[in-house]
Amino acid sequence: MKKLSKVFSLVLGSVLVLSLLTGCKNAAEEPTAARICYDNLGAGFLSEADTKVVVEGAESVSAVDADGNAVSDPDTIAAYDEATGTVTAVSEGVLTLTLKGGEKFRVEVVPAYPTDPGNQYDGTAMDYSQQGKLLGGCHDPSLIEVEENGAPAYYIFSTGWAQGNEIRRSTDLLTWDFMGKATGSNTVLSKVETWIGGTNDTGFVQWWAPDIVAAPDGGYWLYTCCVSNAKVNLDGINYSMACIILMESDTLEAESFRYKGVLMQSCIPDGAEGAIDVNSIDPQIIYDADGKMYMAYGSFGTGNWMLELDPKTGLRKDKMYKNDTFYSWQEVREFRTEAVTVYGGYLSGDEVSTDYYGTMISQGAMEAPVIARHDNVTISDENGVIEEGKTYYYSMHSYNGLDVAYQMWGGRSESVWGRYQSVGGSEVFNQSMGSSANQGNKYMGSFTWSDQAEDSKETDIVLPGHNDLFTTSSGMNLAAYITRTYSYGTPTDPVFMSQVHQYYLNSMGDICINPNRYGGEIDRSVSKEELLHFTDGGRFKLVAMANNTNSGSSAVQSVEVVLSEDGKISYNGTQAGSWLMYGEGYIKLTFTPGSIPGANVEKLYYGVVRPAWLFEQGKSGFTVTAMGHGGGTRSCALFMNNISTIGG
Repeated sequence: MKKLSKVFSLVLGSVLVLSLLTGCKNAAEEPTAARICYDNLGAGFLSEADTKVVVEGAESVSAVDADGNAVSDPDTIAAYDEATGTVTAVSEGVLTLTLKGGEKFRVEVVPAYPTDPGNQYDGTAMDYSQQGKLLGGCHDPSLIEVEENGAPAYYIFSTGWAQGNEIRRSTDLLTWDFMGKATGSNTVLSKVETWIGGTNDTGFVQWWAPDIVAAPDGGYWLYTCCVSNAKVNLDGINYSMACIILMESDTLEAESFRYKGVLMQSCIPDGAEGAIDVNSIDPQIIYDADGKMYMAYGSFGTGNWMLELDPKTGLRKDKMYKNDTFYSWQEVREFRTEAVTVYGGYLSGDEVSTDYYGTMISQGAMEAPVIARHDNVTISDENGVIEEGKTYYYSMHSYNGLDVAYQMWGGRSESVWGRYQSVGGSEVFNQSMGSSANQGNKYMGSFTWSDQAEDSKETDIVLPGHNDLFTTSSGMNLAAYITRTYSYGTPTDPVFMSQVHQYYLNSMGDICINPNRYGGEIDRSVSKEELLHFTDGGRFKLVAMANNTNSGSSAVQSVEVVLSEDGKISYNGTQAGSWLMYGEGYIKLTFTPGSIPGANVEKLYYGVVRPAWLFEQGKSGFTVTAMGHGGGTRSCALFMNNISTIGG
């Protein structure tokens, strides 16, 4: 979302406050925090919008330092002016303001230039181990934030395979602890087991990609999919069995979740018939601007679909499941036949929907749809404001096979139902990896930073996908996704892990993902002068995504370019394009296509410049993340890390 200013007046329930949290899964939540920064380098480039926030009506103030220790003088963390309500950053820590009525508001104070986050990979098997601290072995992540002991805690629920979805917890989004599984071997699932064709305690019931959300009256709802661990023979034909179910719990503790109801079933046969189907896996929850609740879902076959849910029960609004009675496999196959009869009209502009499956929101070889909502988006370019006050829904889908050429694509719509379209206005669609028929915005694919620091253990990014989009209580936008990597000498079987990155909206209202893992950095504006001041000779590493196979063996390698003071972009001493910064750290880049060998650049990009911890350099620095605006049916992301002079 476009933030006109990070200085705001806190009036509980006001539009100004609510606009900070519009990307959260539960639109009913109110913001409870803000982030500001202090100039830890004394460089003098920061604006007041980055270092101050106005919080009116505070009756008392307390603070803790960066290590969580209480401080006797809160002004050593952030100075609070009672007359104006202005909080001014001083040093790293957290200021807690108690407001009239007892509500708490947290102001997180972080360095303007991120310091060593302490979550580097060490190059050992612990990096990709369940017992490690860096989301090793974590597949299909879903984020939620809760308050524990007056401070935020973050949980990731993910695929757990046998006997339950895995749970991990963090207090800083940097390191994570494995907490166990949401369910246990003794969890009662009689209806699910009957449908799946085997038992949970034996591991025949597999627990795949979940989504965790807060229930409206307290507790938590876990939307998850149960899948058969082997084919089930029905009337002489082998089927893959699956269902999406809702589990609930009063807490986020391991083995505390219990069955609440079913939302969707599928039984997909082997062979050609099963290639065009509706797969009941990969649920994701989204609330619209009116508080209505929806579930997007689906994997390959016909594409991705969405149902409206009852926000009071968390189950289907249409009550297709009477008394939670599962349909027979024959009935489910009849539902599938109806969907296959009508789905082909989607790309011709037809609205495709059925009573059972809901409405189609994308078509083709993709899975794991996730939708985020952002309100009060301002659209602008280098010439000024174009539109204000927009509400947009952003979809992301994982194109291609997860172990073949996984990539993160999607689009944007003014309606939660879609249609979701690329920058150029084309429907989100995937035929196959690298196909000229593919459409949408490509947000991320496999890539590698070249010329890493000698002691760097940062992994290459291979087959990124199945991501979540989440906004914290302080307004920070996060993308969590799976990546596989060959960095551990596993050329035939890359290991997998999840990563958490920030994302931003550029001035054109497009999602742009920070290509670097989250390292504690703040989302703040950066000027041209600041960027070049901390960049060695204007040198940057550049990665350009493209519509290609982009598999693990064809990861995009970064190339070096130079951004000069006069607005030129050069490659090997020859001008390849131009660049312009404007507004709150926005950037416009233009290229001559074909001017940079090894980089399939588009003609035009709009993006943002933000601070980042550059793991491949082991330094604080700056990153550029942008989305193509060159026209056509698809647009692709571009990433650049500066060759930083901070700390060296």
